[in-house]
Amino acid sequence: MYLNYKLYWKNVILIIKVLAIITIFFQSNSCSNTTINGSNDIFPSTEIALLLPLEAQSDQTNELATNLMNSARLAARDLDYLNLKLSIYPTSGDQTRAMHAAKAAVENGAQIIVGPLFSKETQAVKNTLKDKNIKIISLSNDPTVAGGNVFIMGTTFQNSASRLVQFALSKDLRRIAVIGPKGELGVNGIRAAENAIKESGAILTTSALYPLDVKGISEISPRIYTTLIKGDSQAIIFTDSPTRGLGFITEQLYQEYEKNNNKLPQFMGLTRWDSSKQLLNEVSINKGWFVIPDQRFKKQFQKRYSKVFGTYPSEVSSLSYDAIALIGGVLKKNDTIIGSEKFNHRHFFDQNGFVGVNGIFRF
Repeated sequence: MYLNYKLYWKNVILIIKVLAIITIFFQSNSCSNTTINGSNDIFPSTEIALLLPLEAQSDQTNELATNLMNSARLAARDLDYLNLKLSIYPTSGDQTRAMHAAKAAVENGAQIIVGPLFSKETQAVKNTLKDKNIKIISLSNDPTVAGGNVFIMGTTFQNSASRLVQFALSKDLRRIAVIGPKGELGVNGIRAAENAIKESGAILTTSALYPLDVKGISEISPRIYTTLIKGDSQAIIFTDSPTRGLGFITEQLYQEYEKNNNKLPQFMGLTRWDSSKQLLNEVSINKGWFVIPDQRFKKQFQKRYSKVFGTYPSEVSSLSYDAIALIGGVLKKNDTIIGSEKFNHRHFFDQNGFVGVNGIFRF
């Protein structure tokens, strides 16, 4: 079961604007697998560096990175009249490589950066470019890396946790546990879930961390299970992502409940479980809940992507499309300004927001 939520329009005028822009975004255009180079006499060329975890050790991560790359190229083609130029910089999902990629991008004339995907990469890039006036539109969902010249596109842990807890309460599930991997990302997710539980009036039964290795998860799972049983947990919020330890920890706990003939709590996730189609087929989580954006425009995007690239995109890949759409929105307001100054800080906080595949979004 998937938990869906809707963005509500504030007034009729805004709806008209959204529909008008979406019509432009989804005009039929062809797209190749080469770097997009725009060319016209109205808008000067804008150099965009795309930092993605290509060449990673994980096949799932590489697949997602490819989807993100294709989605960004699709957006650039849809906005070809803005004369956008995308340059791809593989990071392997590694913070050191991301740092070097960011330096190379700036040296090569990048005026704005889209990516990286992971929070540690984003923090490394942020630190590397702290003395540069280069805006970074990260695809991470970790709010702790935002600020300064960094904006995050992903749905934050706080928003997802609040929606999950409220939905659980509507189903009379009040006793909620939180489980996540060791490390900064896991801890941040756990804190967000704990705060959402406490603020909602629900009951936090336990919080647990596990190491990101198969042996470690196997050893600690029985202990976590015992704690869940003692706390009479009705639901569990997992903070991990599909490309890390989520599949294994959920499977281990599922087996513990099955082995001991106890009722399985409702599994819930802070991250987009649908970023991995393979994971969704796992019996341990195929009835789990997680938060997804408004789907009205997503279907149009999926059809466009499928027509151009011959396959359907992963759900998270639309983030890069929206990032390029955002850049297009900023450029149209500053078409007479040259260089990175066209991306003035104030233009990223437009109260009307920006329109993309996932609806209207704001920073």
